[in-house]
Amino acid sequence: TGDVRAVRSSKLSLVDLAGSERWGMKSLDHTTRGEMTAINKSLTTLGRVVALLAKGKTEGLPFRESKLTRLLQDSLGANCLTTLVAALNPSEGC
Repeated sequence: TGDVRAVRSSKLSLVDLAGSERWGMKSLDHTTRGEMTAINKSLTTLGRVVALLAKGKTEGLPFRESKLTRLLQDSLGANCLTTLVAALNPSEGC
């Protein structure tokens, strides 16, 4: 009757940010360029949040600067273990 049971929960977030590698294509329309700009902004903000967390900072993180970091906020801060997996491919110019 004094039993306390611990509850563990998990969350899996899969985010596809592919597409920003097509900047060099001349046939991109205005909408596609806008989407790629938003992806790059999200990646930049995510990088800033991760860098600040790696330095031990927990307050004043820029979660609200992009939709991606706002959606991932509960997975990046507080009491959680987070693993980021990135599939990267160098561009032809590298």
